Amino acid sequence: MVYLSYLLGQKVYFDRKLYGKMTDFAVLESSPNPSISKVVVKKNGKKITVSPSALSFKKNRTILISDKIPFLPFDEREFYLNEDLLDKQVIDIDDKRLVRVNDIALDDTKELKVVGIDIGASGIFRRLGLGSIIKTDPKIIPWQMIEAFDYRTGNIKLGLSQNRLNKMHPAELADILENLGARERAGMVESLEASRAAKAIEETDYRTQEAILEGIALPVLKKVVLKMHSYAIARLFYKITPLRIKEILKSIGQERAHKVETILDFGTDTAGGIMRTTFWKFDGDLTVKEAYNRLFEKFPKPEAIIVTNGNERYVGTIYTKDILDSDSLSQLKDIVSERKFVYPNVNINHLVELFARYNLRTLPVVDKDKKPIGVVRIDIVLEKIAEGLRKDELI
Repeated sequence: MVYLSYLLGQKVYFDRKLYGKMTDFAVLESSPNPSISKVVVKKNGKKITVSPSALSFKKNRTILISDKIPFLPFDEREFYLNEDLLDKQVIDIDDKRLVRVNDIALDDTKELKVVGIDIGASGIFRRLGLGSIIKTDPKIIPWQMIEAFDYRTGNIKLGLSQNRLNKMHPAELADILENLGARERAGMVESLEASRAAKAIEETDYRTQEAILEGIALPVLKKVVLKMHSYAIARLFYKITPLRIKEILKSIGQERAHKVETILDFGTDTAGGIMRTTFWKFDGDLTVKEAYNRLFEKFPKPEAIIVTNGNERYVGTIYTKDILDSDSLSQLKDIVSERKFVYPNVNINHLVELFARYNLRTLPVVDKDKKPIGVVRIDIVLEKIAEGLRKDELI
């Protein structure tokens, strides 16, 4: 990723001689992630617009491939990042002023594309040449959230379109939530369907999760936490205020509250403390055809299914893809592919070792009677590893 502030004023060379300086970049507003359509180069006091394909962007300099490039005409669908966007006010859908655009983030992987606008202090420091001295995190609003550009006022409209947001992947929504301010974040969560909001919140970092559950309105909180996993609520339990904890427990009901408290009893560095208490479980006497019929209308389909015997005791684990490849008349207990399990007090280090040694994706957690009480998934284990690495970096 590169920022507009870095490109503005960069010298352009042709045939190893100074040709001019880049002063602006044009984009087509209608595109979801617009590519740079024109580059404005100032040469001998005059501005010329050229195609970005005519330039070779290097780390230390920009080279003009040919100086015989025709002037590109004005297009009313375009606007210019420096002249029309930089330092302009960002306003929400209610026309309430928020903050200005301090910099613009661009993806430079293959071609220059606009990623979003930086409304944080980091953009200012970057433009002052202090970005490498004063380290602050950028506060980027993704381009997809820009609803419209008003040429008359120079204002950017931010749209929290419910339809558009609800089509995005939870991981994409999480990225947006992590980069928004408290007010915009609350508005976005409120605009999402409760189940999608819950999944997106669970994908964000702990700091963002804490801020969201503390900051969103109580009616929205009640809808969202009902869709969140018990383990996700438990791991935030001691990071939010007692009053908010009380409101959350009241919202999720007595049975779910008991599950959260059970998870808390095991500690956050054990299998019981990070397990999911909701999982798919089938009796081993079911045939593959019967299991498939139960799964057919479910979306998304589970990655793994826990198989038990008539006494509800753990038999093994079957991955859904294996069911699809098995004989329809086979019983589940006969096609079990994995029989490993752990007890809830097993620590995180042993879990990591098991997942790595046996290339696991799901590991059941059983009680003293060997009855499944939860599952630990690989994504949660990886989260715990990353969390440990972050703690090590701070020491």
